Order: sequence, then C-alpha cells, then structure tokens
Amino acid sequence: MIARRLVDLLSPRWLRIGGYWYPRGGIPIDVFWQTGPVPGGVWIPDQGVPPYRGRG
Repeated sequence: MIARRLVDLLSPRWLRIGGYWYPRGGIPIDVFWQTGPVPGGVWIPDQGVPPYRGRG
C-alpha cells in the first residue's frame, strides 16, 4: 500500500523497494516490491545481505 501511494505521488519511471528484517528467533524476512521489470541499462547494486543459513 505504501509503495502504491509513492508511485501515485511521485510518478517514477521505475521503483523498487526492499526491506530486510532479522527478528528474534533467527528467521530473516526479506520483502521486495517493484513496479515492473528492471529497465534496460539500470545498475542495481548488491544489497550485501547474506544468503539464508540453515535452510534445506
């Protein structure tokens, strides 16, 4: 809902929002939202978030 409000207000060409949480209990939560496919020529830096440990 917040991302949609930002898009309505700002009218960006493309928008990506990412959130990373490490709550108690050790289960990380990653949340992403974007308006569509990544436009050509856009550089997206590595977020520096380590992969999950202990899964699988």
